[in-house]
Amino acid sequence: MKKCFLIVCGIIFGCTAWAGETVIISTGEYAPFTTNSLKNHGFVNHVIIEAFKRENHEVKFNYFPWKRAFKVMASGNCHASSFWYESEKRKKDAYYSNHPIYTAKENFFYLKSNPIGDWSTLKDLKGKRIGAVIGYTYSFEFWDLGKKKVYLIDQVAKESLNFKKLLHGRIDLFPTNIVVANDIMRKEIDPDKRDLITYHPKPFIQTPAFLLFSKAQKDSQKLLEVFNSGMTELIDQGIYEKLYNDLLEGKYSQ
Repeated sequence: MKKCFLIVCGIIFGCTAWAGETVIISTGEYAPFTTNSLKNHGFVNHVIIEAFKRENHEVKFNYFPWKRAFKVMASGNCHASSFWYESEKRKKDAYYSNHPIYTAKENFFYLKSNPIGDWSTLKDLKGKRIGAVIGYTYSFEFWDLGKKKVYLIDQVAKESLNFKKLLHGRIDLFPTNIVVANDIMRKEIDPDKRDLITYHPKPFIQTPAFLLFSKAQKDSQKLLEVFNSGMTELIDQGIYEKLYNDLLEGKYSQ
């Protein structure tokens, strides 16, 4: 039975993508950047669609929990995975696109009634209960200080759960993107509760994120070149800037 399942997966995911054929990309839910609930799959995945379109390729996204999305790509069961921060560990399994698809900025969110105060290093958050999402990168220092018990990291399966835990006093703060936060609060948090939440103006991280191509796929380097060419065209023609402005205006949150 297991052998049959692997064969079926090979038929579904494993493919050789030439011009005009479909590129299979694993991804996860992180609205409004990557999401199966919108026509263009969110800002980041829309950028990927447009870049490949310019090189006569169509794109199909398969959604998984984030850790699994990477493993599916690393094992060669899809061509690429969207979207990931730079990591030496990931470089063993994947090629990175030349251009970042998006440079993410994350801030710490907390309750106005329980301010975190000014901070300059993560060590200033000693003793705090910090929410995190399983499979997210954040930074090496963030996870390392958690392991050293400088603060407690409380992990959840998806971003929206951190808002609920914050409102119930089960965590003191958590890092997330402001665009993502606004999208979740608009969709899932009661209006009277939204005003209880705020964020610190100092960014926790500013990190470029990339499209990764599987080293286990024989066509990956060719597809990487194709995507790089398409991204260069998007940037040079001002299309990327237009899509980014749409993101800032909330057009990917509708």
